[in-house]
Amino acid sequence: MKIRGIAHRGYPVKFPENTLSSFQAAIDLSFTHLELDVHLSKDGIPVLMHDYAVDRITNGKGLIRELTLSELKQLRVEGKEEIPTLEEAMKLLKGNISVLIEIKQAGDMYPGLEEKVLDIVRRTNTLDQSRIIGFDHFSIARMRQLDPDIELGMISSCSMPYVFPYMKEIRCNFLGINMRFMTPMYAEMMAEHGIISGPWPIETVEDMELIASKYPSALITTNHLERWADFYRNHPELHLA
Repeated sequence: MKIRGIAHRGYPVKFPENTLSSFQAAIDLSFTHLELDVHLSKDGIPVLMHDYAVDRITNGKGLIRELTLSELKQLRVEGKEEIPTLEEAMKLLKGNISVLIEIKQAGDMYPGLEEKVLDIVRRTNTLDQSRIIGFDHFSIARMRQLDPDIELGMISSCSMPYVFPYMKEIRCNFLGINMRFMTPMYAEMMAEHGIISGPWPIETVEDMELIASKYPSALITTNHLERWADFYRNHPELHLA
């Protein structure tokens, strides 16, 4: 059975986040979707990491944008794995899972990030399984200018009832929001506008029970892949989404 849900940075509870082993675990558990995070190295290569600096999860220090790919490749994530490039990840994921590519653009921090991500998606022939998402909604709008067909999504840490006309304008039909802002009224608004709701993070059994009872059509994001997989298999109301 395919497990409908987004594997957040792969399977970070058991594997180093945003690494190839973490992504492979999500594939092995039959998740339908996976989320990863993209920055640009100093020499303009899209690389994967959540934070803007390498300090938290590697044996190095510094901002990603101030380190070359060669320097980044010398570091180890949690002492174990290389920092992957987006191209390496998409080659692994090709044909195996839908990918939500979160571009970590912030204003003008990464000039050309959108173009370079799109180029890799095209070159790896993974356009049909990719969705570009991000907190910087100007960046998401730029993606639509660059490509008329790629799927888009916005992320927000708050509720935004005013955003739906703009989402329609740029043909963006996924909205990831922090679970604390999810309400039946907001879920209904998203459904009325043809928006896929993406609450995050869904980690506890209590969170999962709330999803099953009130938001069964939501595309949830979780770090606890096996917990959600077991819950999903035992709740047929979720299979109708």
